[in-house]
Amino acid sequence: MHHGTGAEHLEQLSAAQVQPPKVANTPPILTIVVPTLNERDNIKPLIALLDAALPNVDWEVMFVDDDSTDDTARRIRALALVDPRVRCIQRIGRRGLSTACIEGVLGCSAPYVAVMDADLQHDEALLPRMLDILRKENVDLVIGSRYAAGGGATGHGSAGWVQCSPA
Repeated sequence: MHHGTGAEHLEQLSAAQVQPPKVANTPPILTIVVPTLNERDNIKPLIALLDAALPNVDWEVMFVDDDSTDDTARRIRALALVDPRVRCIQRIGRRGLSTACIEGVLGCSAPYVAVMDADLQHDEALLPRMLDILRKENVDLVIGSRYAAGGGATGHGSAGWVQCSPA
């Protein structure tokens, strides 16, 4: 495998397709870990949704790709060239949702971490409220769930809250 800048092989993106981050030098307060497997077409829409949902939050997204055959990791790296909030771990010979989540968490430096699917079924609009709960209340974990009070399986915005207090 040839390693180098790889710029000649990466998808070309115009500035109109991907907006630069508002503040590039501020460390993230929140990392969103997103395990991927053949999710190439969902990457740009997910970043745009995160950008819209988190306008006042310094965030980064850590994609953890299980060596997708559709060039998902290549698409992520191309986006990372124009947006430093976008990061990618490409796992070769390792697969699995839980280990991808763990590896993504271990690879981030933000004090708060969220995990979302790349299939656009988790509601990114819930992230600011979840982060606010973590920062202001005496809890260690906040989970959005369709099975919690107020939750449902009707699409975006249908998660209830489960808050876990410290022991």
